[in-house]
Amino acid sequence: MGRSKKLKNLHSVFKDKAKIIKTKFSFTNHITSSIQIAVLRATTRSARSPPPDHLISALVSFSHTTRHSALACISTIINRLHHHHQPNVYVTLKCLITLHHIVINGSFILNEQISFQPMSTTSFGFLNLSRFVDDTDKQSCEFSLWAQWYARFLENNLSTSTILGCYLSLSKSEMEKKKEKLKFSLYIDLFKEIEALVSTVEEICKAPKSLHCQKNDIIYEVTKLVGEDYRMIQYHTMIRLTQLSDRVQNLSTNELNELTRCLERLETCKERLTELFLNRRRNQSFWDLETELMAKLVWLKEDMEMKSVSWKMIEYETESTLLKKQLVWYQVDRCDSWLFKN
Repeated sequence: MGRSKKLKNLHSVFKDKAKIIKTKFSFTNHITSSIQIAVLRATTRSARSPPPDHLISALVSFSHTTRHSALACISTIINRLHHHHQPNVYVTLKCLITLHHIVINGSFILNEQISFQPMSTTSFGFLNLSRFVDDTDKQSCEFSLWAQWYARFLENNLSTSTILGCYLSLSKSEMEKKKEKLKFSLYIDLFKEIEALVSTVEEICKAPKSLHCQKNDIIYEVTKLVGEDYRMIQYHTMIRLTQLSDRVQNLSTNELNELTRCLERLETCKERLTELFLNRRRNQSFWDLETELMAKLVWLKEDMEMKSVSWKMIEYETESTLLKKQLVWYQVDRCDSWLFKN
């Protein structure tokens, strides 16, 4: 069994080397072949560690040139993700890690290409790895669950970025510009964006329960990258919740209820997030804001209910008074009619 596994790994290594040699001598465009070689080297089967920084940097650099290079970069990674020789969880995780790095650090050209991918049926629609399984050994089976979850997270992340109109990772100056624009956003748009951000947080919480796997370098890299995105999700959520907090007096009862349910969903994620990131990236100010806004929403809803009850009582008393007056007039009218007849 062990010998058979070693032979399979050796065969895979030779196959990767053969692909690199074949690509070098192919008649494809020089840039395209360079991208293909860089992807193969970054996602090789011969190592079980995350892709080396210099190879990631090389791929990111392609995203700063032309749209053609950016698209070729994405297509090559997706092709590698789904068409390597046999299910290999390390190749799969490396492809996803490489894609994640490129999305975070790529230029606006690449981010623009990626932003529209979730809407397409020909690219990120195939990122779904829900049926992916590498049953080579027990660890490969466990890591397969991480690959499935990581793919779902990236899909959710990219979809959320499309709704926000920008990727999660923004520079300080870009974030300040975004904050200014949010001042003029409608409630319905703010809530739609918060809903998307909360959904991404919920997806994070669906990470496999086998947290001991984080001791492995490649799973540790996955959780580190997801953790960095979670930190940005907190910031994006905070600036939108702050906007809603300033306008909360103008929200209707239905809008207050919707926002309350959204915050309740976020609150249920807190314990799992703490467990997943081992008390890192807690950002207490984020949870303080959430608690403060929730308390404000509860108070406003209670106040609205009290006012509603008061108005109903006033309406009831008014109707009761009118009814009494009508009854008195009716009795007087009957009395006058009787006197007149007699």
